[in-house]
Amino acid sequence: MTYQELKSEEQQYVMQTYGRFPIALDHGQGAQLWDVEGNRYIDLASGIGVNCLGYNHPVLTHAIEAYVSVLASDYT
Repeated sequence: MTYQELKSEEQQYVMQTYGRFPIALDHGQGAQLWDVEGNRYIDLASGIGVNCLGYNHPVLTHAIEAYVSVLASDYT
């Protein structure tokens, strides 16, 4: 999706209760983030939905996957 497509859906489905930066983030690694247009950013700002653990750290990702697997088995 392009930034404009995401922005259009966000305006339709998300309550506009606070201002947002004019970017649409796609993925992250460590303290770096990339937007849907391929621009790279260093995440050093706090705000709504803060992620103080960085992005996609393999140890953290594995621990979360293992925990969710245990939880999911409780519902099957």
